[in-house]
Amino acid sequence: MPVSTRQLDNSRQLSHAALAGAGRILGVPNMRMPKAPVHLLLIDDDLALGQLLQEYAVPEGFRISAAATGESGLEVVGQEAAALVVLDVMLPGMNGFEALAEIRRRSNVPVLMLTTRGSTADRVHGLRCGADDYLPKPFDPAELLERVRSILRRTQPRDGRLGFLRVDDVEVDARSRRVICGGREVDLTGSEFSLLQLLLSNAGTVLPREELVILVLDRERTFNDRGIDSLASNLRRKLGPSTNGGERIRSVRGIGYVYVLADGSIGI
Repeated sequence: MPVSTRQLDNSRQLSHAALAGAGRILGVPNMRMPKAPVHLLLIDDDLALGQLLQEYAVPEGFRISAAATGESGLEVVGQEAAALVVLDVMLPGMNGFEALAEIRRRSNVPVLMLTTRGSTADRVHGLRCGADDYLPKPFDPAELLERVRSILRRTQPRDGRLGFLRVDDVEVDARSRRVICGGREVDLTGSEFSLLQLLLSNAGTVLPREELVILVLDRERTFNDRGIDSLASNLRRKLGPSTNGGERIRSVRGIGYVYVLADGSIGI
């Protein structure tokens, strides 16, 4: 006998009520349905990496889809909603940069790029094309998952707003270009805003000075170029100390800058 839509809805309501009742019987208030796994799409022709990611990510609450080419990966992007795409640069046929450009034409899904080529030029090109982060091979699977979690935290829309970042007590709204720090609005120049947005998007990760010069100031770094240093100094002064009393923006000698999380953690 066919089941009506109303019957199905009633069945769902009864199931939820039964779960809630079971929670009360067991002494567990507001018992909830299990959380759905987070869907990650891996676009990489390295089958061993796909198997390794399955082993590490699934127990951590992720679901993995895999595609061996850029073309097949784009098909998955068009058919399934992934929370994040892990995309290799060196793909057969359509390379990772080309695939990224096509993904950006279709979706705002966060993208973490993988590469065996760790040059600054490659990193800058990927970030300019719309990548959210870059991880050189080889890497520890635990680091990959931590990068994924970090990207998901900072790209998660707040109250339905896209382009919104929040790290500790700093909030950045890319659409209105407003910055709130510790509950007060902070007035920034365009370049200061761009640098802060980039540092917050990669909070806890050291960004090379050369990369920052290209992305923020839109030029190649020259000898004794202090442009980024001046902007970082201005941001420190305008934002003030972190919630723990320490510095927010740290200079890492010989490398670049990092936005230090309130727990003091950074990675190089």
